[in-house]
Amino acid sequence: MFYTVQFSSVLVQLLFFNDADFFPQAEDLIITRATVLKEKPDPSTLVFGTVFTDHMLTVEWSLELGWEKPRIKPLQNLSLHPGSSAFHYAVELFEGLKAFRGVDNKIRLFRPNLNMDRMYRSAMRATLPAFDKKELLECIQQLVKLDEEWVPYSTSASLYIRPTFIGTE
Repeated sequence: MFYTVQFSSVLVQLLFFNDADFFPQAEDLIITRATVLKEKPDPSTLVFGTVFTDHMLTVEWSLELGWEKPRIKPLQNLSLHPGSSAFHYAVELFEGLKAFRGVDNKIRLFRPNLNMDRMYRSAMRATLPAFDKKELLECIQQLVKLDEEWVPYSTSASLYIRPTFIGTE
């Protein structure tokens, strides 16, 4: 089986796949930086779900290989086979996570451990492969660090990150 966990957001899009017994370590993260960076939007004019950051995070899993190394790469479209189980049996899930900039200019994630706990429970209920919550969160934090200029300099706006797990077989 091949599963895709996609993290998409108003400003971020990421991908992931799963098996907790051999989830790659965040230290194995491979980063390919975008060569052209987009202009950052004015937080006061953002429309939810219409603006995406420069990068996405993906981790692929297959029955044969287990988890592959996590990758941060330039944002790109997803390619899914028409027979993907997400289309036919709704084998997918998503979470919502926010990164915000404090008055001290430090970037923080809002209750990330609760998000990872919910995502893990949902994956187990949907019989999707297990994943290492700590390692996945570290990968997400590395993505946010790379795209930190996408976290609004505003106390009334945040970067919305949507971890999504998509079954493809």
